[in-house]
Amino acid sequence: MMSTWTIFVKDLRLELRTWESVATMLVFAAAVILLFAFTLDAAPTRFRSVIPGLMWMTYLFTAVLGLLRSFGHEKELDAYALLLTAPVDRSAIYLGKMAAFFLVLLAVQVISLPLFWLLLGVPVFAAPLALAAIFVVTDLALAAVGTLVAGLSLRLPAGDTLLPILLFPLLTPLLIAATKATSAALDGQPLKEWDFWLMFLLTYFALFVLVGTVIFDYISEQ
Repeated sequence: MMSTWTIFVKDLRLELRTWESVATMLVFAAAVILLFAFTLDAAPTRFRSVIPGLMWMTYLFTAVLGLLRSFGHEKELDAYALLLTAPVDRSAIYLGKMAAFFLVLLAVQVISLPLFWLLLGVPVFAAPLALAAIFVVTDLALAAVGTLVAGLSLRLPAGDTLLPILLFPLLTPLLIAATKATSAALDGQPLKEWDFWLMFLLTYFALFVLVGTVIFDYISEQ
């Protein structure tokens, strides 16, 4: 547990020192939201029902960008290889990096989400508790899958290219569940109407945390 905390604090300190990943992710998310605003402004009203899906696609691409920056920066400095030689359990490295990435992604969403309300009129403040629960659970699952795949792909040649190729198929069920839950919450439906998707997201997170904890030691050796 102490090793996990140390890795978590180390990653957060690195990010807070440069704000490199957060700034890059924020600029990217804002640019995509602005692009959607210009595009959908000329589209028929019925197409606005796809906005929850566009919202999660935006954050999916933003998360991939953040993973590339985070792991790629350590790869350039060979810090990731040095980290793997540290006398700590590899699962602690996985859990620490996953927790740090979760907080970075959540921070980017907290700052950029109001842009969906401002530019696209999405009622993101209509159901704040429901949306907060969906975003926290989805981000936990996204961080669990993303950290695991990034830990594998970025040790390989052409890992930057492999990361989205390996990650997107694994995140497709997550994207569908998050979109369904977000759409229901924004429509004001009661929790019992969409709690299945919330439970699906929780199960997805628990499954990949378990898998990542068990196999991260093996895949980081490859």
